[in-house]
Amino acid sequence: MSNGQEIPVLTDVLQRASSEKTAAEFDQLQTDICTASLRLAEVKLRQACKEAELEITERVMAELRAELPLIVRAAIRRHSKT
Repeated sequence: MSNGQEIPVLTDVLQRASSEKTAAEFDQLQTDICTASLRLAEVKLRQACKEAELEITERVMAELRAELPLIVRAAIRRHSKT
């Protein structure tokens, strides 16, 4: 069985290989899969965090660009009346 991209389903591969593999080899396979999966997850998470940080920074800076002149103008008006 495959998922449409011709990537074998892990359980199918393990069932076919079960008579050929030792327990130590299956343990190593599990370790390899977990390590690679976690490495990929970490890369993707770090990338997503960088993208989110950039988006938030751009949004905050746009808000500051819009609001800061109003704050400065109001402060100047208050001080010019005194």
